Amino acid sequence: MTPFPFVSILIPVYNREKYIAECIESALAQTYPNFEIVIVDNASSDRTQEICRDFLNRHNNIRFFINQENVGPVKNWQRCVHEANGQFCKILFSDDLLLPDCLEIMVPKLTNDISLVCSACLIGGSPLDSVIRYQAPRNGKISRGQFINMLLNGDAPVSPGAILIRTEDLIQNLYDSFPTSTLQPFSSHGAGPDIMLSLLTMEHYLFVYTLTDPLVFFRAHPDSFTLQNANNAVSEGYRAAISFYLKTRYGDKPWAKYLSLQWMVEARRIRKIPSPKKFLKKYEGFGSFMEICSLLKASVVHLLNRILGNKLVFISKGED
Repeated sequence: MTPFPFVSILIPVYNREKYIAECIESALAQTYPNFEIVIVDNASSDRTQEICRDFLNRHNNIRFFINQENVGPVKNWQRCVHEANGQFCKILFSDDLLLPDCLEIMVPKLTNDISLVCSACLIGGSPLDSVIRYQAPRNGKISRGQFINMLLNGDAPVSPGAILIRTEDLIQNLYDSFPTSTLQPFSSHGAGPDIMLSLLTMEHYLFVYTLTDPLVFFRAHPDSFTLQNANNAVSEGYRAAISFYLKTRYGDKPWAKYLSLQWMVEARRIRKIPSPKKFLKKYEGFGSFMEICSLLKASVVHLLNRILGNKLVFISKGED
């Protein structure tokens, strides 16, 4: 690997006139010496394109593309990737920011046995009014199974905005749909394709590299898709994609552990107990008597672990 591999910072954008300038400025402020910025506008109707063109005219490491029509968020992410010239990619969503040393710290960690590099995040209304989330226990390599457990416990970010990844892996593993039991509008919100990108990429490497310091800022605002979660679509997308992945890659045991937790989450949301049979059939199951027993047993185990303050283990060491 060369001392400074060429990195593409990818900024997919749609109607972000309030945030896009600050976003681009954070990319330009990187202390890392060898990068380009690829911006793809998804047919914005506000001043986003005008602001991007102004930056394009002033900086020779920016490349700017415009879709003739809105193709949805995931296809816009894919357009960004296919326009990238870098060996590595850093996705930067248009309402978020990179800390100045993000690339400088992340790039050297993406060695041959590492699938992706993931950092903690700042989340809030502004960098000065934010909290640190998703801090790993330490800096260093962890196994795929350990990272999946972190993801499913909510201890690692599902967003690709917190990772550095190889361009070839991004091209290969960024899908806009999956053949889940219940069809989901994955391409319209990106909830599912984003976490699946990490899950599928990890299959081809030994380790993930985690960083405890926050290197990205995720802006929490009413227009962000995670906060909108219209009709519970975002939560449904993640649940469907993760259930599909666990069932097809790891089998019934990890799948039942995850789905039992989600069954309890759904019960709290709707304030009643969902039908176990219908819930299982919705997320890759058959609703059989044995599956229902596994769901109920795993739910009891989850409750006991929560009471005891233990982290839930979805993928054990032998299954990694």
